[in-house]
Amino acid sequence: MTIRPLQMAQALLLRNREHMPALGTELSVPGSEELVRGLGNTSYQTLGGRATGELIAILSVTCSLSLVTVLGNVLVLLSVWLNRNLRTVSNYFLLSLALADLIIGLFSMNLYTSYIILGRWALGSLTCDLWLTLDYVVSNASVMNLLVICFDRYFAITRPLTYRAKRTPQRAAIMLGIAWCVSIMVWAPTIMCWQYIVGRRAVRAGNCHVPFLSEPLITFGTATIAFYLPVVIMTALYARIYRETKRRAQSLAALQETGGGAANGQGMGRRLLEGGHSPSPTSEGQSWPRVMSHPVLERKASTVKEKKAARTLSAILLAFIVTWSPYNVMVLVSTYCTDCIPSGLWQLGYWLCYVNSTINPGCYALCSTEFRVTFKRLLLCHCDPREWAQNVPVRQARGR
Repeated sequence: MTIRPLQMAQALLLRNREHMPALGTELSVPGSEELVRGLGNTSYQTLGGRATGELIAILSVTCSLSLVTVLGNVLVLLSVWLNRNLRTVSNYFLLSLALADLIIGLFSMNLYTSYIILGRWALGSLTCDLWLTLDYVVSNASVMNLLVICFDRYFAITRPLTYRAKRTPQRAAIMLGIAWCVSIMVWAPTIMCWQYIVGRRAVRAGNCHVPFLSEPLITFGTATIAFYLPVVIMTALYARIYRETKRRAQSLAALQETGGGAANGQGMGRRLLEGGHSPSPTSEGQSWPRVMSHPVLERKASTVKEKKAARTLSAILLAFIVTWSPYNVMVLVSTYCTDCIPSGLWQLGYWLCYVNSTINPGCYALCSTEFRVTFKRLLLCHCDPREWAQNVPVRQARGR
């Protein structure tokens, strides 16, 4: 005789009904309260003890910034690749800076966001060291790129005849290669090999930070070399660039008002004779049409380019100082008062350094019409190289 499963269950219930608690009574199992409490708090503890609304806000802001950073710097790379007018030595320096910013947007921002959300490092010690190495190398390379850009502008303005002859794409590549190599050699071996140098891993499980920067004095010394000193140098160079650019603009204006007239008349007469036309004034006593001579045009075009480059440099430099200053000021304060800066403020200051990579593409578009037009064309999916090549002369003519 076979017994169906349902009948077997009913028989067992009826047989053991005297051992069952009455309906409506609370069933208590030893250790159940601790188990339920632990399960209920698992997500709360795993996500760093943050409220749901706070987590959503952090994720929304950080993911949006990461997406904008990646998109903006990809636009910069594509613009220089597709638009021939942007393939200049000055823009090659911006290209290197955009590459560093793209790496920050892809990796550094997202890994640091996961660290903030979880409240601990959950990806292992090797991934921690790789992230720190990438983060510090790329951030230092950005600062080095800014220094290279400032020195390039400075020598192009103060030594136009000697430096511009040497200012080739090959030399620019060498300068940028040195900037990246210095950053790699300073940070990569130190971070990756520090635990082997001291004989132990000084960073506890669940944490991720550079072990030799745990001392405030060492951190302040590093901030001085990596931020304060470059800012002083770049500010001094830009002040000289600004004064020289302003002086040249005033000199060009004086040249157009005084010496430009005679040169213009000679240039106009020469062009009329070469074209087979006889110069004849339109009325008695009327002067010749004023058309700028070739040297004045060249000098004017050079001055316009220098002003645009100086404007772009000023925007990049200002964004760098504004976004990096809060964190480095906190480093200075922590040297004298280790407990004065709350952890949330440290995280905000560190993230603000990343925001510099988000702002830089906007600085290029704000200060350069060519970048702005190219960004717009790319966003509208006009990416045919043949179409770009056909439109180059038109844009050049409009630029004149």
